Amino acid sequence: MEVAVAIGTDPAVTYAATAPLPRGVDEMILAGFIRQKPVVMVKGVTVAIEVPAEAEFVLEGYVDPEETRIEGPFGDHTGYYSLEGEYPVFHLTAVTHRRNPVYSATVVGRPPMEDCYLALVTERLFLPMIKAVMPEIMDYWLPWEGVFHNIVVVAIDKEYPQHAAKIISGLWGMGQMSFAKAIAVVDDRSLLSDGERLLAHILNTIDFHSDITVTRGILDVLDHSSPQPLYGSKIAIDATARIAGEQPRPKTNAAKVSRGDEELLQHLRGIDRGFVALRRIFPGCKNPLLLIAIDKENGKNSRYYMDRIDWEALSQGVCVLYDAGIDLADDSLLLWKVFNNTDSSRDVTISGAGIIIDATKKGPADGHIRPWPDEIEMTDEIKKRVNGLLDEFVKDDPDALNMAAFRLPPLLRQPHLARR
Repeated sequence: MEVAVAIGTDPAVTYAATAPLPRGVDEMILAGFIRQKPVVMVKGVTVAIEVPAEAEFVLEGYVDPEETRIEGPFGDHTGYYSLEGEYPVFHLTAVTHRRNPVYSATVVGRPPMEDCYLALVTERLFLPMIKAVMPEIMDYWLPWEGVFHNIVVVAIDKEYPQHAAKIISGLWGMGQMSFAKAIAVVDDRSLLSDGERLLAHILNTIDFHSDITVTRGILDVLDHSSPQPLYGSKIAIDATARIAGEQPRPKTNAAKVSRGDEELLQHLRGIDRGFVALRRIFPGCKNPLLLIAIDKENGKNSRYYMDRIDWEALSQGVCVLYDAGIDLADDSLLLWKVFNNTDSSRDVTISGAGIIIDATKKGPADGHIRPWPDEIEMTDEIKKRVNGLLDEFVKDDPDALNMAAFRLPPLLRQPHLARR
């Protein structure tokens, strides 16, 4: 099978290559639509394939689908080094390039990074297409911490009982949206532009026993949390208002916790010293959010700590477990860990008025046999170099300066949950 790889194309062409188009639709049509003019194509030198004429580089060659080799680990847009796997081998037959070519690439890593704007383009560009199939969808949001395919939040114009369930089923059967690990449905479009209000709404609205559905389906090849590759658990949350024909949600009061965070932490440490840090968020909500860091390096697994959560002391709410060393004050990091590290069947446990979510790294002690990838790391030297280049590129361009949120940590300055 002949293959050509174009590097350094028009940005519209680069984006179109990532777009979740229906099968059989030529990406160059989408690129031309975005550019508002056709993409000029020329035939390759050694392959009978047309390639973008303005590409900086073109790699030509062939692939035998039956010939594979181990590839990876590879630093990917998920923020992790994607796991090793068998992939086809590309045999190179020619390299062509422009005079003085520029090799273009994106910096990937823990979001938000450069490729987050590819997700934003997809989100906006494909909304009309989704609404053509499901017109009751008012809007949707792909939070950057979900790395394109781990979380989708949808706002609908609710018309009948179980309308949210219909939308969830439809999205899970729609192209690459079928890879989504989690879908949350609300009926207030304004919530999608305010992440803090959205989360508070969900915590104040949902009933753990009737509004949460866990099922199974296909997953992206880059998902590492499922016990097996390519498929696993999915979770759906219905945070819409109940209407005629639906059972009212049970009435519960907001949780009452008399202890402060430090006192609560010391209480847990009295049960086991492996409880190392604690932070409470949204204490005034019906279901407050409690973040707890645990030490799993001592041979104890997540289930050990789950069984020792004192719900009488914690009251009702959502308890999320993180590995020791995770900064519980970094909201973006916490969301990224939840969306990437959880398999809902294994890691979401509902117990009475409470729910525990295990967002820690998994291993054999947790029943997870697959390798668990490391987070992408960059040396201080690389961070300094990239940030220096960024300063050089944008110093004379005020518009480009506004895009300087691409700086690598710790210089990254991206407002949490403020995407629009």
